[in-house]
Formats: sequence, structure tokens, C-alpha cells
Amino acid sequence: MIRPTHLLSLALFIHLCTSLLALAAEPLPPMEAVQKFQLDESCAIELVASEPDVVDPVHIAFDSSNRLWVVEMSDYPNGPDPNQPGLSRIRVLTDTDGDGRYSDPKLFKENLLFANGLMFWEDGVIVTSNGQVLFLRDQDNDGVCDETQIWFEGFATENPQLRHNHPQLALDGYIYIANGLRGGEIVPGPDAPWEIKSPAKPLSIAGRDFRFHPRTGEYEAVAGMSQFGLTFLDGNRFVCTNRNPARQIVLENDQLTLTPGLVVNRHYEDVGPAGEDSVLYPISTTWTTSNLHANQFTAACGVQVYPDHSLGPKFHNAIFTCDPTANLVHCTRIREAGPTYRDIPDDSKREFLASTDSWFRPVNLALGPDESLYVVDMYRAVIEHPQFMPEELKDRPDLVLGRDRGRIWRIVGKAKQKPSAQTDPGQSTSQTSTQSLLKTLIIDPEHQKSSWEKEHAFRMLFERNDSQTPQHLRELQKDHQLDPMFAMAVLNSFDDVELEDMKRALNSKSSPGLTPLILKIGSDRFSTAPEWIELVNTRLESLQKLAPNDQRQTSPNIRKQVFATLGRIPWTDLTTANQDFVLDSLFAADADDDAEWIAAFLGVSARSDSDEILSKLTTFKCDPEKQETYIVVLNSLATLFARQSTADEVEERLMQTFQSPEITLQQKLACVAGISEGLKGGSRATRELLRKDNGILFANLIDDAVELFGANDPKSKIDPMICQVLGLGEDSASLQLLVAATASGHAQRASSALAAIFDRPSEQLVPTLSTLLPQRRGRIRREILQQMARSTSLAALLLDELESGAVHRTEIDDSLERSLLRIGDADQKDRAKKLLQRDPPADRVSVLAEYQHCLQLESNPSRGMKVFEQQCATCHKVGSIGVNVAPDISDSRTKTPDFFLMNILDPNRAIDANYFSYTVVDTSGRIHTGVLASETSAAMTLKQPEGKTVSIPRDEIEQVKNNGVSLMPVGLERTINPQQMADLISFLKNWRYLDGQVPSEVIKPLQP
Repeated sequence: MIRPTHLLSLALFIHLCTSLLALAAEPLPPMEAVQKFQLDESCAIELVASEPDVVDPVHIAFDSSNRLWVVEMSDYPNGPDPNQPGLSRIRVLTDTDGDGRYSDPKLFKENLLFANGLMFWEDGVIVTSNGQVLFLRDQDNDGVCDETQIWFEGFATENPQLRHNHPQLALDGYIYIANGLRGGEIVPGPDAPWEIKSPAKPLSIAGRDFRFHPRTGEYEAVAGMSQFGLTFLDGNRFVCTNRNPARQIVLENDQLTLTPGLVVNRHYEDVGPAGEDSVLYPISTTWTTSNLHANQFTAACGVQVYPDHSLGPKFHNAIFTCDPTANLVHCTRIREAGPTYRDIPDDSKREFLASTDSWFRPVNLALGPDESLYVVDMYRAVIEHPQFMPEELKDRPDLVLGRDRGRIWRIVGKAKQKPSAQTDPGQSTSQTSTQSLLKTLIIDPEHQKSSWEKEHAFRMLFERNDSQTPQHLRELQKDHQLDPMFAMAVLNSFDDVELEDMKRALNSKSSPGLTPLILKIGSDRFSTAPEWIELVNTRLESLQKLAPNDQRQTSPNIRKQVFATLGRIPWTDLTTANQDFVLDSLFAADADDDAEWIAAFLGVSARSDSDEILSKLTTFKCDPEKQETYIVVLNSLATLFARQSTADEVEERLMQTFQSPEITLQQKLACVAGISEGLKGGSRATRELLRKDNGILFANLIDDAVELFGANDPKSKIDPMICQVLGLGEDSASLQLLVAATASGHAQRASSALAAIFDRPSEQLVPTLSTLLPQRRGRIRREILQQMARSTSLAALLLDELESGAVHRTEIDDSLERSLLRIGDADQKDRAKKLLQRDPPADRVSVLAEYQHCLQLESNPSRGMKVFEQQCATCHKVGSIGVNVAPDISDSRTKTPDFFLMNILDPNRAIDANYFSYTVVDTSGRIHTGVLASETSAAMTLKQPEGKTVSIPRDEIEQVKNNGVSLMPVGLERTINPQQMADLISFLKNWRYLDGQVPSEVIKPLQP
């Protein structure tokens, strides 16, 4: 007899097993699988290799002989049996006839554990495996690895899916390695070939990626963190995580530390929509572990920029990302936007590559010598790791179905297809001359070299370390035009860059101009050399000639170069004319609205002289179309100035700001708000400075701010700054204005006003909160409680409100409770513990005990669906049944049967602050009950069962009461007996499996 804890009837269990075994038994042969693809019409897809020649591939790379190296990770997902060697291996395939098909695999290395990345270096390969960076080589030339060196170790190994990966040589001469998300404490390995002094402590890479120099062994953590994959474009690094398909690292660690006091909110840009904003168009029957993530990125990996041309101009520099859960490869076409790249919206509602075959699991991408885009297809029935599955699916027997399969695909452009190159065992690095490698960098429109060829040539020149290379390169430049990025990278790798080389790169007709890489090389090499500073200024002057004279408009490429300059060159090194040009470019009327990046790059350029930029900004006449952007930037630079300056310097700046007739009201507000944010001591210290010598002038500013506040658009970017300045005041009029604004229907204004109130002097704040707290509901009330719980001085007031009943115990959730118990003296903590202690009602304890046995009953989710329709669907939605008035309960991955039982029978045990029941009595005596949907100065809107809403005009409201309970009624046991409860819980837990599409033939029995 099946135990009741199965929570599935025997009939349903047999049905699922039968239907899902049929689903699992349908892997397709390669020639049938290729018929299931939907690909962009301008491209074609071809099979490169398949099982048994390729099994469980996760990474590929082509060597100089055009052999295909494949990293196979057959350990996935749970690894080998205890005390058994790893199941990963590296095999090498060849194409001897040039037909594009690779076969005849030769084993290079086996018994690796969770190997997932490979790159060539000198006479071997660098491999990421089992928390280590390995160097593997074949010393006797028999094609089999006979030496293994551990170069670095300490990378986290808790989860096979979240490990370091993708070793890749960048043009700056460092090998970058993706973090994997779990970080690690990195130390040099026992076989590291460099003389590295043992560090004082291991290097933490938490939240960052890793890089090391293959010649010197220098290693460090770098900004940005990738889960699986990283790629480069013009010196810019792009990474991905499962929910973020293409993230550009805009500012690196060394830039973020150039300016004392500089704080940036983020150093990256999501190039396209990510997370819940992303949209995918799979054509297979996909299944995500969270139903809330359906048709979104949930497993983004293998991100790859395509810098070549064979796929057609539409895809030049596009970013491709795999999502194996959705059985597709997504394309993000990009455009330049200041220092970042952003996506070009695509309304085609179809993916670049998708398949109806649910076994198609693209996990990685690669570029080939032939300019094709290669797709690494693990070809598995299941790709999710058990750690991220619902508890009932963690031991599914189909987790390794497909371990004997795998495919490599090639995507080519129909219009400009290049022939595949056959494997040439005779071609090797040692037989290619330095001159021949350098010729690869020649720009020839008639015979374009692929990015793989140029990167391959760069690596070979770098690792060969021929001292004559710089001389050969310069001689070649006399008669030919070389790719300036690669030419500078080669010279930099030999530590042999001269100012003339920089001048040639910056002035080359084919040069992308002041790119981040070239400017980094120049600034690192020449720093404050007058010739270098003059060269940069000359380049900026030439850019001015390209910009229109009659309008403040610049091309995206010019703005890109301006940002790159600010990222590496101190502001004070720019001429006055170039400073003006920079600001004109940053605030061009037709430019993207990127205030955050403008402020960040100006801050990087400021170094210790933020007062210089702030002075320039306050006299700058900005285009009216960019006024809001300008004000945000001015505010940020004022904050930086305050962090870098003494109190006397800040006081002098305030005096100049108030007294200057050329500085507008908005500029004054931005500066004062920024100084208040950055000055040590915050609003209190700022208020003291304003009292000293600027009292009358500041009072006038407050009056002007009050007037502007009433006429200002609540959604504008200046609005929070107005609130912040009003928070510095001590007059009652501005305080009452802020209090009224917290009832605004505009979320930004309400939150900004509330933050300003909390900046007020304590003698004003306490009585204001006592009045304000009972009047506010929903999100604003929640923000008030959060602020009070985090303040030592206000926590006692919150406890008073709890004791009086003005604040319901149920409003104090776990996070607020933790805050209250962390602050104050021992007596206050004891008081908090007593007030926060709450035993469930005796009748609820009794009912829960009575119904506990229902978790042991045999149950049927199909019957439970009917109970849900009858009892719950008026407020809850699961799948296509019901309406979402109450919290979403459809994602049941981490919810246990015990959890469901408690929340059904005792709905007031834990209530989401957004779902309290409110009662509103209007002036005609009608009573309305529901969840607060919105509240404005004009009306309150309640959500009610069955999806109904009711709006009550503010002037018709007689009384409002927070009931302190859930909208869900207590006492459902009167209408749901134990068997029905068992069936209902079974439905809530298993509703997604009822259609037979769950990717498993067995559902693990649920435990209470």
C-alpha cells in the first residue's frame, strides 16, 4: 500500500509514470533533431559532431591545427559515486577532409572532476576543474596528457553548476576566469610556475571574477561576476548569470578606486531586459522550476559576442546567449549608448535559434576560424540541477538521461558562408613565423580575417615572447594598416609601447578612437607625461570638428570616446575648451538619458579635485531637454565634493551657491541636497553649517523650495532633492508640506517626503511620527515602521505604539523583529521580546492538532482542484484557476505541506504587510472591506474577493480601520474536512504535474 504521505493517488501516479516515460524516451537522432530547429532565415545550421564522438559537451575550442577540443562533463549533475574518479574528460576531434564534420576523437585527459572550461597556452591547455586552475600538457607528443600542474586553487565547489569556468585571454594580457557565483578563497597552487610571494591571506573573489597574468603570475579579483560564460568586445567585458543574459562591466576595479570618496550604485549595465523583464519565445514544451519564471531567462549561459561578418550585418557585434531550459539561443542586437551598449528592441517574437526538441540543451557558444557561430549542445533530458528543484523532484531517475549523447552545431550565414578548414596536423605554432602572425592583423577589406584568427595570432605572439616582435610590427605598419586594438595589445604585452605608437593608434583611420583599452594602456604607461596629455587633448579637439557646430549633438561613437577619456584621464588634465566639449557631449540633446553613468565617469575623472568639476558644472548652460539629467549629475558631484572636502570648504561652497545670481534655484537645490548627502554627519552637520552664516539665505531657499514643490512634477528627478532640502529646514510649514506629501499617490514623492521627515531634528520628528503613523497605510506605513525599527532613538517609540495597540503585532514581520531585537539596551530588548511574543489562539492550536493527521491521508490533487475552485479561487490564483487578490501561492517549490496546512487554518499567523484587511466606512454608512490596492489624496481603492475593486472618494470616507488580520477568513475547517484538506494541499503542491509535462517520470513522495 502506498503511504499517505505520497499525496498522490495510485492511479495518478501510474498515469504520470506512463506518460512521462514516453516523453523521456524520445531523444532524436541528429539528422531528425536538425529538422526541429527554427533559425533566423538568413542563417543555416549544420551538424559538426555528435555522439558517440561527443558526449556531454560543455566547452569547445579550435587549436592552430584546426582540431576541435571538447570538454565533456559527464559528472553532471551529481558527480561520480563515492571514492570514484571524476567523469569529465577532454577529447580532441579532427576533420581530415574539410567537410565540416569532426570525428575520430582522441582522449587527451580523463578522470577530471566537473571540468568545464579550456584555453590554449604555450604547449598545453589551461583547464578549470574541481576548484582549481590546471595546466595540462603532453610532453612526449603522443596526444595524451602526461603532466598536470595546479596553478591556482580555492575556488568554491559546493555546486557543480556554480563553479569557476571559461578561462579566456583578453587583449590586456590577462587570463580572465568567470566566478561561477559561489566565489572562493584563491591561493597559488603547488605547481604555479611563477615566483609568487605567499599572500598574507587567500584572495576572496566573493561577488567578483578572477584574472591572472600568465607570464608574471600576478592575480586579483575584478569587478563583475559571471555564472557561466564571459566574452569581450573592443576591450569591454560581458558576463551573464541565469537571469541576466548579457551584462556589460562598465567600470573596472582600478577605475573605481581612482577617486577618494566616490561611490557608484553599480559598475555594470544589463544590455538587454533581464530577470522578470526578459521575454523568451520558446517553441518547445518548456518547464521551469518556478512557474513565475516561465518564458523568461532562467538559465542564461555561454554568452558570446559575435564580432565577425559572415552571419550578415544584422548580427555583427550582436550578443548571443543560451538558455538550455527553454531550448534556445537568444540574440541581443546592440547599439552604442555612451559608455554602454544597449539592446535594439526586436518585435519579431521569435528567437534566433529555437527547437521543438526538448532535449536540445545549448549550454555554450564559441567562435570558429571560419567565422561561424558554434553551439555546444549537451543534449540531455533534464538540465536543471537538483539543488534548485522542488524537494519532490530532487531524486528523479531521469537526471542523467542523455549522458551518452551530445552535439556540436555550426551556424553559418547563407549569403556569406566561408568554407570550413580541414584539420592540418602539420600546422603548429612553432612553424608559423612571427611575420606571418603579424600579417594577420593587417586590415584588408577584401580578405577580412576572422576574430578567432586575430585573437589566435595575438595569443601566439604573446606566448612566443620573441623580443623582435615590436620591431617587426612597426616595420609592417610602414606599408600596411594594422588593427589598432590588436597592434597596441601586442606592443603592450611586450611592455614596449611608445608615444608614437599611441599617436598612430589614436589617429588611425580605422581606429575606434579613444577606446577604453587604448586609453588604459596609455594612462598606465605614461600617466602624467606632458606629451601623453597633449596627445589626448589633441584627439578630443579632432572629435570636436566631427560634431555639428550649430547643435549640441554628437554621434554615439564620439560620446563613447568622451566617456572613455573620462574613465582614464583626470579632469584637470583637459584643456578648458575640451572640458566644455566634454560637457556638451555628455548632455547632448539627442543622447541617451544616462545620468548615472555621466555622474560616475565624471567622478572617476575628478580624482581629488571634485571641486574643479563642480565649479565647471554650476556655470554650465545645459540644453533644456537634458535639464533633469544635468541636475542629477550636479547633485552627485556635490555629494562627492562634500565627501572630499573639509567643513570650511563646504561652507564656502554653500556661500558661493547661495550668493551667485547665475545659479538657478534647481541648481542650488541639487547642490545643497548633494552636500547634505555627502557631508560627514549628514543632515545634522549640514543644518549646523547653514545656521552659521547662511541662515537668511537658506530660509529664502526653503521658501522657494516650498513654492517649487507645489508646482513641480512629482515624477521628476528634482523632486527627491526638493524633499531632501525641505528636510533640512526647521520651520513648521515645510514640515506640514512633507507630511501631506506622504499621502501622495506618487510613490516616489511619498517615499522622498518620508525620508526627508526622518532627517528632521528629533524634537520635531517624534511628535510628527506619533501623528503620522495612525494616518498612513500600505507601503508608506511599512516604510515608517522600517525606519523606526532601525533607529535606536525611535525603536522605543515603536514599542510604545505596539503596547498601545496602535501598531498590530502582525505588522512586525521577521525582518522588523530582527531589527528591534538588535538595537537598544538590555531593558529595551527584553521589552521588545515580551511585546513581540505572540502565541497563536487556542482554538487555532486545537484545530491544527486535529487536522495534522490529514497529512498522512492518501490524497488526490484532482479532487483537491475542485476544493480549491470552491473555497479559494475567489482570492487566489493557481494556474488558470482563480484571481490574484491575495498573495500568489502558485510557486510551491519551497513550500511544505505543513506550511500550507498552518496558513490555511491559521491565516493570521504570518501576514504579508501588503495584504492586511481594511474596513472603510463611508459617509452614507456603507462598509467596505478588502486589501488596500492604492491610496491617493483623492481616494482609497480596495481589492475584494472575486477580483472586484471599489474606490471610495477621500471626502466620502468616515472611518478607516486596519483590521490587523488577513482577508482570508478563519474557520475554513467548518467547510473543509480532513480528507478535502489533504486533497487541497496535494493540489497546491502538485498542480503543475497534472498535465503530465513535468520533466520526470517519478514524483518523490511529499513529506509533511
